[in-house]
Amino acid sequence: MRLFCILLAVFVLQACTPPEKIRPRKSSKGYGYINLIEQRKGQFESAAYLIDLRIKDNKQKFSITTEVYFSGDSIAFYGRGYLGKGAFKGNIINDVVTIFFKSSDEYYRNSIGGLNSGIECARPGEVLLYVLSLLTGRGNLDLEDKPVGLEMRKQRIEYLDGRFTHTIKLKDSIYPRREILLDPLCKDSIVVNYGSFGRKFPFYRTEDILYYNGEYNFRAKGFVREQKFNINIRQSKFQLNIPSSATLLDRI
Repeated sequence: MRLFCILLAVFVLQACTPPEKIRPRKSSKGYGYINLIEQRKGQFESAAYLIDLRIKDNKQKFSITTEVYFSGDSIAFYGRGYLGKGAFKGNIINDVVTIFFKSSDEYYRNSIGGLNSGIECARPGEVLLYVLSLLTGRGNLDLEDKPVGLEMRKQRIEYLDGRFTHTIKLKDSIYPRREILLDPLCKDSIVVNYGSFGRKFPFYRTEDILYYNGEYNFRAKGFVREQKFNINIRQSKFQLNIPSSATLLDRI
């Protein structure tokens, strides 16, 4: 469960500083959003965030304050305590997540695969890594290779993505206003709300993200307190030194 909560702290990653507020021009054929995503992908290099995450796990309520860093395809995160377990430090590099709990001298390491489709449900970490890819501007919408079931309208895009029904509600046919991902079989629900739209990078700002999983009776809502983009991030932020005395955990 610790891994589940830590990765939830990672997934609220693309809350952006408010750009210039202007009246955007209309786009033709509903392709404005996809062109915007391509621009964003080309300009997003690095980011640093301070995130407050409020969690309800069954009847327990608690919060986590987490630092998160992006550079290229590497992610690092640092937590200031979780349910009395002490601070944690982790990274995700080449789709492998590693987390070290210093106070208990324990660590966890495992691969995070892509989303499963069909009747198989992805683990929470896989779901959140997918959300991470969306929020960093590296979405999988491509005009040359449209997802199965893609339907584009003036103010909405709908498509099937693995096991999710994915709906993107647009502002002025260009900016994402809200994204809703639903899977009634696996009982996952993800809602991303956006705001502060403009024509300059980062183009739009994430206001909040809600993750709900009925099977686990788990609910988390993330708020970004501070964020900076395209800055120099030291490589030491992504290094994780685990002592030889540490015990490897089978699961979290």
